Amino acid sequence: MISANQRLEHLRTQGGTFPLGPRTRIRVSGSDSRRYLNGQLSNNLITLREGIASPALLLTAKGKMCALVFVWSEGDAFVIDSVPDVAETLQPRLERYVVADDVTMEDISAESTGWHVFGASLPGDSLQISRLGVPGCDMPAPPEKALEATPEELELLRIERGIPNWGKELGADTLPHEAGLDRTAVDFHKGCYVGQEVVSRIESVGRTNRILCGFVGDFPPHQAATLTTPSGQTAGTITSAALHFGMAKTAALGYLNARISETRFIVHDDSGEPLGECQRHEFPLV
Repeated sequence: MISANQRLEHLRTQGGTFPLGPRTRIRVSGSDSRRYLNGQLSNNLITLREGIASPALLLTAKGKMCALVFVWSEGDAFVIDSVPDVAETLQPRLERYVVADDVTMEDISAESTGWHVFGASLPGDSLQISRLGVPGCDMPAPPEKALEATPEELELLRIERGIPNWGKELGADTLPHEAGLDRTAVDFHKGCYVGQEVVSRIESVGRTNRILCGFVGDFPPHQAATLTTPSGQTAGTITSAALHFGMAKTAALGYLNARISETRFIVHDDSGEPLGECQRHEFPLV
């Protein structure tokens, strides 16, 4: 029987699998579906290749997030995939600008069963999709002998790789650049889409007020903890934290004030009591 640390190392280096669980999915069809969606999503559907999912953002006109999605083609239609948290808002937002377009949207969330396989030798006939920051694919059933990751292990891998989660690092007030999503989910050379003006302006300025960072330290995992510099200056917040049994420390994600140059911080709980210390760390944390 392998240890917890050996399991995590195996998942990190050789890959594994996990059940997808509930997802929010919308199928978009009609002769205008590609053109219409290309005017709604931040990535370029014109260059979308069959069998490969692309991350993209659905934004407000002010450039703030409505959803982080994956999009892929199925014949002449497209599938928009996201987390259950946006189930009530995703389709209404996608439909908001439909006027005389030949576009039909169908909720197919009930069909979102299956498994995700990551970081291993991937079959070429499955949907290629990167859900954990490494190559992966979605399959109806997991491969034989694939190591199934626990929710705790998936959370550690997510934190290690700096992958933001809706409801923790992402929400209705998040700008793409703050969470680093400009690097993975935005095409700056495509045509216009809702929110493009704000996203392009931030890209040209080259700075936001806060930035998503990784941290490693000696403090008990605590969501929504605050960070201060050793001199007492407010520096940021912790959004996700988990005890990392490989490092015997706590690994965390959080937002730092972009003007803060320090790399060491005091961690405080929501009452202001100090919990310990942490240090800013580049991704991947391990």
